[in-house]
Amino acid sequence: MRRRVLTTFVLLIALVAGLMGLVPGPARAAVPDPVPDPVVTGPIGTAGIHGHALFDSWYDLGREGYEDAEYFVSGTARSLAVPTTTAPYTTRIVVTRPKDEARFNGTVLLDWVNVTAQFENAVDSVLAHQMLLREGFAIVAVSAQSAGICCTPLTPKVWDPVRYASLSHPGDDYAYDIFSQVAEAVRSPGAVAPLGSLPVKRVLAAGQSQSASKLDTYVRQVQPSAQVIDGFLIHGGGSKIWDPAPSVPVLQLFSDREASPQRPNTLENYRLWEVAGSSHADFWIGYHQEMGQGPRTVADAPRRPASDADAVDAVAGNYGEQVHPLQTVCIAAGALFPMRYATAAALHHLDQWVRGNGAPPVAPPYAFDATGSLAKDQWGNAMGGIRLPPIDNPVARYQSTTCNLGGVTVPLTEPEIAQLYPTHADYYARMVAATNDSVAAGFLLPEDAADLLTRACAAKNRWPGDPGADC
Repeated sequence: MRRRVLTTFVLLIALVAGLMGLVPGPARAAVPDPVPDPVVTGPIGTAGIHGHALFDSWYDLGREGYEDAEYFVSGTARSLAVPTTTAPYTTRIVVTRPKDEARFNGTVLLDWVNVTAQFENAVDSVLAHQMLLREGFAIVAVSAQSAGICCTPLTPKVWDPVRYASLSHPGDDYAYDIFSQVAEAVRSPGAVAPLGSLPVKRVLAAGQSQSASKLDTYVRQVQPSAQVIDGFLIHGGGSKIWDPAPSVPVLQLFSDREASPQRPNTLENYRLWEVAGSSHADFWIGYHQEMGQGPRTVADAPRRPASDADAVDAVAGNYGEQVHPLQTVCIAAGALFPMRYATAAALHHLDQWVRGNGAPPVAPPYAFDATGSLAKDQWGNAMGGIRLPPIDNPVARYQSTTCNLGGVTVPLTEPEIAQLYPTHADYYARMVAATNDSVAAGFLLPEDAADLLTRACAAKNRWPGDPGADC
C-alpha cells in the first residue's frame, strides 16, 4: 500500500510537469504502473501429508542464524500478451531468512525457480548458498511458473495434495505479473510479512536457464512499468543485445554452452560474464539434489545437522582435484568446474552495484576459432572468458557441453599432471598465484578463494610418492 501512495504522488508530479511542458513525452513511460498487493497466507507450518514444505531446507539452518518458512501468495494476475486479460492465482514461496535484523544485510534475492525438469530447482540459490548466508541475504524461492505447481510426482499438487490443495496457476503468460506481486509483497507487506520484521532495502532477482529467459523478458517488457526489482542476475539464457539498455543493473552469466561470437552492444546497466570451463548444469547442483535434498523430499527424512551439509559441500565442491565416480555421469553430476564461485561473485557484485558501490568488473570474452566455434586449448578446455584458477592450472578436462545441458569431467593422468607440475608444491604455488589474481580481478570472492586453496592443498594424492606442499 505504501508503494501505491508513492506512485500516486509520482504520477501527480509527472502530470503537472507534463502540463507545464517540463517533461518530454517518452519520459512518462518510466512512471511505474502500480503492482497489485497480493494476499499472503502463512507460514503454512506442518499442514498436509508430509508435515513440511516441498524443497524446504534439508538441514538445520540454526547455526547460520537462519530459519525458513513457506507462504502462499494469492491475487489476480495480468496476462503479459493480453494485459486486459486477468486470472486468479495462488502460488507459493519458500522464504529463507535471518532470524534477527542484525544478521540481515537488507537485500532479498528472489529466485525464479527453474522448472526445466518438470519440478523445481532453485539453481542460483543452491550454487551461491554459502555466500548468501554468510553475507546476510534473505532468499525467496518463487514458484512463478505453472510447471512448478503441477503435475509430476515432485510438484506440490501431486507431492502433497492436502497441503497444496489451494494452489492454482493460470499459465506462464501470467507468471511475470505473479513474480511482480511477490516482489511487492516482499517490499511492502500487508497483514502477513514474509520477511517478518526484517527491513527490506533492496530486491534482486535471479534465474537460470529457462528461468533466465523468463527474466530476460521480464527486464525488457515488465520492469520499466513495474519497477519493484532493483537488479537482475540472468544466468544461462537471454540475449546480449539491448535496445534500450536495461533500466536497472543486469549481470548476465554464461557457461560454455551459451558461448557465441556476438558481443554485447552496451555497458550501460549491463555486464556479461562468460566463465571458461563451466557447464550449463553441474556437479554441485546434482550432488546437492541427490545427497542432500533427495532423502527429505522422497522419504520425509528429518532435517540433518549443519555438519552433514558441510560434508555434502565438501564432496560437491570437487573441482576435479579428486577423482570421483560420478564425474562422467551426464546431467545428474559430471561437470566439476566450479561455476558456483562465479555465481557467488556475480550476486555479490550485483548487490554492491544496486547499493551504488560501483559496477562489476568488465569480463574478458570467450575466444573463438576460424569457424566461429569456441576455441579450445590442448586439454580441450575453453579459451578466453573469465579464467578461474582451475582452468589455467588444469588437473582435468572439462568437457562442458558433452551432454548439452551438462558436461563430464575427465581427470588428467598422472604422467600428464607430472608434465605440467613436477611436484604438488609447484601446482599449489601456481594455484595460489592464480587465485590471488582472480580475487584482485573481482571474479572470485576471498572466502571462496580460501575454499579453493584448501582443496588444492588436499590434492596431494594426485602426486603419488610426493609429500606435497606445506600448505
